Amino acid sequence: MTGLSPRAARMAEAMRNWPRRRITAAELWRLLDTADPANRSAPGRRRLLATTLAELADAALLILPATRSYDRSAQPALPRFVTLPRPAEQPVGTPRPVWHPDLAWAAGLPLSQAQLTILDQANSWLFRSTDKLIVPSRERSWEIFGDEKTLDTLLGGALFGPGRLTLELLRTRRTVLPLHREQVGDGEVLLVVENSDTFGSIVDTLTGRAGRAGRAGRAGRVGQVGWGAGAGFESSVLSLARRTPPPREIRYFGDVDAVGLRIPASASRIAESAGLPPVRPAVGLYRALFARGRPQPGQRPVPADLAETIAAWLPEPHWAAAGSLLASGHRLAQEAVGLAYLRANAEWQDG
Repeated sequence: MTGLSPRAARMAEAMRNWPRRRITAAELWRLLDTADPANRSAPGRRRLLATTLAELADAALLILPATRSYDRSAQPALPRFVTLPRPAEQPVGTPRPVWHPDLAWAAGLPLSQAQLTILDQANSWLFRSTDKLIVPSRERSWEIFGDEKTLDTLLGGALFGPGRLTLELLRTRRTVLPLHREQVGDGEVLLVVENSDTFGSIVDTLTGRAGRAGRAGRAGRVGQVGWGAGAGFESSVLSLARRTPPPREIRYFGDVDAVGLRIPASASRIAESAGLPPVRPAVGLYRALFARGRPQPGQRPVPADLAETIAAWLPEPHWAAAGSLLASGHRLAQEAVGLAYLRANAEWQDG
């Protein structure tokens, strides 16, 4: 998790001073209405709540209950309650930390033990560090926390934000990789593809490089096709903010497995936090993958409630099929939607 979506950030702020540790389902609905009033009547509101709660759980801002405590009267399943992390309890006689002036805000927060540990490490670094050099975030993370990926998990969480921990305070910056893109038409959609071979086949189809153009030999609404390079898209999506003008719409197509679905969901949160449009599924391509793909075994089965949450990035009816696939330890490789199919059919461009 490298950042909260604006919706999740507003919901986290609303929960910050909640009077109890437990928040019921009815209260969660009210919090969602407060955080996202524009979607109060949206047909996909249940899925919005599921994905937002998953995002907050990934950021350790709430604790989801066991599978038996989920409401399965509709899909996706939703928790009947969530629990806020327990504030850290200081043992009797333990001196309170002497906070660096830039961390004085921490003195008034109900911190969990994990948050207290993180802030203590940052506090120690702020007192001893005098070098003003701004370095890449993973280098700074290794220096402060002894783990190069800790900052990745903290960005956008409860400890990060204006008046709290910031990249500027820690004198660090995110390294933004370029997103490789090919121009295929004049449309307003940027289509990002996870893997290299499928990227190449889609580009060849839309530009006619594969020989005589088939039924799908026109780009339609797609203006550019980008190669996501797996998890690299979680970094390279930020490079789109440097483009003038930025894309008006971002669609994504990848493997149907736990990693392949987490990548676009995470990239979408990062994109929205940078003022970019959200990353949405390329519906026609996923429809083709579910129709043509052969489930491959060998994956670690994902618990059913978590599988439903991960799959919720996909639209109906694909999220239900994807959730069942993840729970059974299977996956679909996007290469099943190959060059021959892409050239012979235009339906994959739907959505």
